[in-house]
Amino acid sequence: MKYDLRHRRPDLFRQRKPRGPLLPISLLVIAALLGLFSLIRPFDLVANFNPSNVTVPPFTPTPTAVPTPTSIHGGHIVFTCTRKDVNQICMVRADGSGYVQLTHETNNAYYPAISPDLKIVVFALNQYDLFNLNVLTLKNNDVNKLADQIGNSFSPDFSPDGKQLVFANRVGDNPSALWVIGSDGKKPHQLYAGAKDIVGASWSPDGAWIAFTMEVDSAFTYEVFLLDVNHPEAPPRRISHGLSGIGGSLDWAPDGSHLVIFAGPVAAREIYRLDVPSGNHTRLTFGGNNAAPSYSPDGQYIVFNSLRNNNQADLYTMRADGHSQRQLTNNPEPDWQPQWGP
Repeated sequence: MKYDLRHRRPDLFRQRKPRGPLLPISLLVIAALLGLFSLIRPFDLVANFNPSNVTVPPFTPTPTAVPTPTSIHGGHIVFTCTRKDVNQICMVRADGSGYVQLTHETNNAYYPAISPDLKIVVFALNQYDLFNLNVLTLKNNDVNKLADQIGNSFSPDFSPDGKQLVFANRVGDNPSALWVIGSDGKKPHQLYAGAKDIVGASWSPDGAWIAFTMEVDSAFTYEVFLLDVNHPEAPPRRISHGLSGIGGSLDWAPDGSHLVIFAGPVAAREIYRLDVPSGNHTRLTFGGNNAAPSYSPDGQYIVFNSLRNNNQADLYTMRADGHSQRQLTNNPEPDWQPQWGP
């Protein structure tokens, strides 16, 4: 689905803008926190946030102080969890129960993506200032490399049938581009390369399109584009306009009509719904410094990370219209970059 290569910590900040080796891990963590954990997906340094053409829904209730079970359809949320100063991959049920730490790496892990059949989780593991895609089998918690030495790989997302993944990959000093690989690790190849860095991607529910965020005018300033999977040679269509400070992560609604993104100045990010046909955007959150939104499988709810609790990064859920916001996790160490799976 659903984080910035310079990442600071992937959207927590799905990332950065590396032209060579990535920045030191310590800088990644700092950047991520500033970005609100939008993941190491780039976090745009855009000020004077004053979006136009914004539809404001009715008042959004203040989230509850402690996790409250909700009747959510869709079972598991994987996310990046910082534990003992190392970023790991964790999972929790949608009602807040069943928390488990899936990885116990000595290096930082980011960008989890859960397969449609709930059998594997693919994530990016940082080693020697490079990100490589790894696959974790949920049945036995075995971790193996999915792809190795094909570049600097991050922000994976499964195709609807679970047979392929799209991800951002930087080869040498070139801008990070869109790549595709089989879920079995076979046939990694470049799908589309733009003039500047691509930092986040999400495969449409019908498998026909890939939405992605790409730098435009300056570093860490992104816009949302659509690429025709069957005609990747055709220029992608830009669908975001008039919204400042778009971050690196995004996710499709299950019906394919719109995307959820986050935008705004650093330390004051908000969640927006972006209509695909028109490009119109609707603000869903109002305060809290929020990022990395991801839809529940039925499209009725959205999970996201927020720093509203005394600048503690936790996961929250809300209805698709922005109402009924509730805290899902409550850990003194950061929880961020969530993705909602079956």
